[in-house]
Amino acid sequence: MKEDWRSSIKDLVKKAGKGKIMLLIGVGILLLAVSVWDGKEEKKSQSCQKEETEERTSDEMQQYREKMEKQVQEILEQVDGVGQADVMLTLQASKEKVALKDSRRDDSKTEEETVLLDGESRESSPYVVQEIEPQIEGIVVVCSGGDHPAIQREIIGAISALFPVESHKIKVMKSKEAK
Repeated sequence: MKEDWRSSIKDLVKKAGKGKIMLLIGVGILLLAVSVWDGKEEKKSQSCQKEETEERTSDEMQQYREKMEKQVQEILEQVDGVGQADVMLTLQASKEKVALKDSRRDDSKTEEETVLLDGESRESSPYVVQEIEPQIEGIVVVCSGGDHPAIQREIIGAISALFPVESHKIKVMKSKEAK
């Protein structure tokens, strides 16, 4: 059995010639090397994209937080008795993107699939229908009038009207520069 197999391979090599066999082996090795190289490049590209996305998300959150702090500060400084104010707020989570879902109903079950858009570089991404800004978790206000209970109530009321933050997560304090 082994002799028949070996002899048939020897006959094939003789018919094709050593040059053609070496050429086929070389092409096979080249194809293998190209496929391995392409896989490594794709993995590097995916990891770079993931890092860029995380960095962009962090920057977006920082910009959103700073924008909200500035807006709250500007509005509070217009209130009589508050004086100069500094505002710090913390965010609970990052921005949330809500994707469009396609629903299919059969007799007994419902299936949902996310609708995808094809990108330029053979990538698919979900079709985003809504972006929900990060929720504000807590706010600290330091201001000149922060030691007066009436001013504290006004500030807490204003912040509660602007954001869905519980009043025990809002702290109003007097600044040390205030006299």
